[in-house]
Amino acid sequence: MKNERPYIICLMMTSVDGKILGEKWGNGKKMETLRGKFEHIHEEIGIKAWIVGRTTMEKDFTDFEKPIIKRTHSAVDRIDFTGKHDASGRFAIALDGHARLGWKEATLQGDHVITILTEKVKDGYLAHLQEIGVSYIFAGKDEIDLTLALKKLRKLFGIEKLMLEGGARINGSFLQAGLIDEFHQLLLPIADGGLETSSVFEIDPKIKENAASLMKLKNVKQIEDDVLWLTYTF
Repeated sequence: MKNERPYIICLMMTSVDGKILGEKWGNGKKMETLRGKFEHIHEEIGIKAWIVGRTTMEKDFTDFEKPIIKRTHSAVDRIDFTGKHDASGRFAIALDGHARLGWKEATLQGDHVITILTEKVKDGYLAHLQEIGVSYIFAGKDEIDLTLALKKLRKLFGIEKLMLEGGARINGSFLQAGLIDEFHQLLLPIADGGLETSSVFEIDPKIKENAASLMKLKNVKQIEDDVLWLTYTF
């Protein structure tokens, strides 16, 4: 049920042909201005908790190193751990089922870190997260169960609204599971045209079950620098 999980808004910035932000788009002054629209709209929407996949987390934040595996002589119970955090409700959440992110502190740009894991992770990895105060929850033995993860985020951390910010496979997984309530697309005045560039939603053909997901257009707003802000509901 929806009231058992956070309300999910997916926010993505794309070219006119539906491709998500790529390095090959350049780093000129115009592109830097366009890239800045994402954070501006993120703040305007006002959702404090956000979630991405492991690949996006590594790509957008360069401070990650190899995972730290702390030496431990005792098993660590597979029980969710809540690190110390303030009441601001600001959370940076990573889907990292196989524990590949090397966290060094409990905050990311001032937001408290929550990492979503499977029970396959090493005891020493969990011991390190506890030591530095990173919160973690388990959402499956071998693969992440998104519905379970979202229920735990609401129950354990009181997260009522959550911003989904990609990448393509994670967005596709949420879409496939029917877990997106709104989609906000910042349509940039750019044509990509590259076959290798990811689109907003990508679902593995082996697991895709549903037909195309229908949406209803809620709002269209033109903002500065020829950018369209499209809002859809499911």
